[in-house]
Amino acid sequence: MIKRYLVLAAILTASFSAAQAQTPGNPDNWCRNGAFPTDSQDFKIGKVKSGAKAAKKVYFYNDYAEDCPTNESCREKSYVVPGNEVIVSRVYKSFACSWYVPVKGIGTTGWIRLADLDINDVNKKPPVTAWLGDWEFAENSISFTRNKLPGYLNVKGEAFWRGSVDNVHIGELDGREKPVGNIINFGSSDTDEYACKATIRLIGNFLVVDDNSNCGGVNVRFDGVYRRKK
Repeated sequence: MIKRYLVLAAILTASFSAAQAQTPGNPDNWCRNGAFPTDSQDFKIGKVKSGAKAAKKVYFYNDYAEDCPTNESCREKSYVVPGNEVIVSRVYKSFACSWYVPVKGIGTTGWIRLADLDINDVNKKPPVTAWLGDWEFAENSISFTRNKLPGYLNVKGEAFWRGSVDNVHIGELDGREKPVGNIINFGSSDTDEYACKATIRLIGNFLVVDDNSNCGGVNVRFDGVYRRKK
């Protein structure tokens, strides 16, 4: 059984492109929400396995020590259950770096055993209608509405960073963009070196967003995994 899981890990590692290597400068075993949106250019959907042999609770593992996540001492209290979907950025040994987005809250990021997940590619050519609506991550929000130009969307977003007392910094997205496959490269046509730019990926029922830190006040970022607002 162990040999089978090692073979599975090798296959999945090979299937993830070279672009999915760890963020430069970080240890290979890191899996954290801050770096998650930049860890991959080809995110996948992982679904916690169901069935008689599936565990009732599938735990996350942290990256706090050099032998994590393979050491059982790295196991967290957080878990997902059969049927839950996670976003997968990359694989490391027999684990997948995963972000779970609940209906409420910002979710959990960490390593999940590959043996507990069915990992699938996402639709790289979704219809424009798949983007429409309001999306949220913590206090941040992004919305898409139809533009009068065929294939284009109006993109609006707000992001917040809260310091002490009334120290609040705000970020904004406001423009017209045309999705290329399942990606919107917001601000890509702006040649100003300080222009706000963001990569927005539609990954199944989620958005993975990564910006260039120029979309608002100090410390404001749109980075994160967004869920459609209900």
